[in-house]
Amino acid sequence: MLAMPHAVALCGMRFAIPIMISAGTWAGGHEKRATQYFDVVGELTGSRVVKGFVMIITIISLLCTGIAQIIAISTGSYYLNTTIDKRTWTLIWGGILSVTMSLVPNFRHFRLLNIISLVGTAYTAVYLIVTAASTGLPQASYALRLGPVKAQNVFLGANVFMSGFGGHSMSFEVIDALFNPGCYDTVYPYSYLFTWFVTIPHSLLTQLAFPADRAKFGNVYGAVPNNAARNASIVLMIIHQAVAYALYVTPVFFMWEKLIGTHTKPLWIRLPSRLPVALLVWFFALIFPFFDTINAVQGAVGYSFTAFVFPTATYLWVYKSAKARNHAPKQPKFIGGWTAAMLLNTLMVVYFTVVGVGFGTWAALKNLVDNVNSLGLFAACYQCSAIVATNIAKG
Repeated sequence: MLAMPHAVALCGMRFAIPIMISAGTWAGGHEKRATQYFDVVGELTGSRVVKGFVMIITIISLLCTGIAQIIAISTGSYYLNTTIDKRTWTLIWGGILSVTMSLVPNFRHFRLLNIISLVGTAYTAVYLIVTAASTGLPQASYALRLGPVKAQNVFLGANVFMSGFGGHSMSFEVIDALFNPGCYDTVYPYSYLFTWFVTIPHSLLTQLAFPADRAKFGNVYGAVPNNAARNASIVLMIIHQAVAYALYVTPVFFMWEKLIGTHTKPLWIRLPSRLPVALLVWFFALIFPFFDTINAVQGAVGYSFTAFVFPTATYLWVYKSAKARNHAPKQPKFIGGWTAAMLLNTLMVVYFTVVGVGFGTWAALKNLVDNVNSLGLFAACYQCSAIVATNIAKG
């Protein structure tokens, strides 16, 4: 959410709008109830090799999301208090999240925190929309003319959009946590109305209002005035990011428990056994403290596969025969029926494999290597001088 305005700046408005619409529209709901993502794809395809590959990609996707949340919290904390560098904030928050979130048994225990996090994202979306609109958008015509500086930026921005709209790799654990799982199929598509609201309007408006600032910062707070409303948004988003960390890393906890055989043990054995996974996430957040870069990597390597390629490819595999299509629990209701459905899914597989996985991975890894070459590993304070300057200028 906070990185999407920067992604719009990277792509330029003319590229960003169609990419956001295509990624956001396709991501809205085509999953069934099951234990974990890779189990479903493996069962439907009947292949252990496919199941193993999906499991590896899912783990990478979820862990990168957890890493990104620690970095995002550290960045937000630095905006609030610049006397402590971001690496120290990462040490503090990584330790807090590793200990506390590892000890939460399952998704049902996140209900209250999740409600608070939703309030935080809603407040932040409204705050950013109002802040951007209140400027009168005097630079809108200039912003509309801006395009990507280089081709790599288009794919970096697209990766961030995919990471924002694709969250299917932990959907099944959410289903299992519902008291009435049968309602998921109805509720999930509607939830994307909220997702679009908290991602698209403010991303476009802040680019129109602050085109020069948006290109400088991976986090939207670098563009807006330094005031109490901004700080309230940062605090609420820190809560949201902590919950997001738990929601995305918990499925990996489940996989780890099964691997080491603690998933059937009492909680006092099972929960502490998760700590190695949490410590690994914490460690990588310290090594690569580049929020925008990690977002791009997870979008390309993780969400291109888990939100777009795997579901569509599995759909094609399951319904490849006329018999399977005739006995499908749900028939295509749009014009063109099965022919249109199969064609659309084929196009999605090809498009997201080439653009998302192929070019997206190239752009993300190149950006990661460039950051490491210029700043090194365990960078003490990524973009800190710019944050200090904007806090003073906009204070």
